[in-house]
Amino acid sequence: MGARTHDPAVAARCLAGGGVVLMPTDTLPGLHARADAPAAVARIAVLKGRDEGKPLLVLCAGADAARGLLGALSGRVWEYAVRCWPGPYTLVLPAGPSAPSAATRGGPTLAVRVPSPPGLRDLIAAAGGALISTSANMAGEPPATDLASAARLFAAGVDLVVELDWGGPPQAAASAMLDLTVWPPRVLRPGPLVPPDWESQH
Repeated sequence: MGARTHDPAVAARCLAGGGVVLMPTDTLPGLHARADAPAAVARIAVLKGRDEGKPLLVLCAGADAARGLLGALSGRVWEYAVRCWPGPYTLVLPAGPSAPSAATRGGPTLAVRVPSPPGLRDLIAAAGGALISTSANMAGEPPATDLASAARLFAAGVDLVVELDWGGPPQAAASAMLDLTVWPPRVLRPGPLVPPDWESQH
């Protein structure tokens, strides 16, 4: 417990094997596990003291990978999603049959994001599937905004702390969350960047 690495390949192997990893993203550092590893996802809920029934967001390696988890979408909704990704935008979209139940918790929607850094997207792909991603904080407390603070809380409870720089300072704020099950999109949570203009959609 509490091992550290600077090697994304080590992190990918840990995730692929069902491990729980604390690592930075392009927004906040977070706790991560493969979305199809229910025991690892349950460990994250216990670490955070979080209600296991609450939905979780997933990180995907690319828009195509995200599309495979989603249900029926209109052309304008998918066009808008592709304009948001990669980037600090979590989109709430209809869940498809392949959506991980650990993320949807049986609900009709999936919150999904394609992060900006190519290295992070490569790590997600190497881990073999979508990753659950949740902020590094105890339930009801503010999220840790840097890896050192997150590690003080969770290093002893995770399998690996990933000390990586994705090529620039993170936004240090949670991603914007946009509900795309309605049109125009509804902002559920503002983020570090203003979302693309939906009014230019056709």
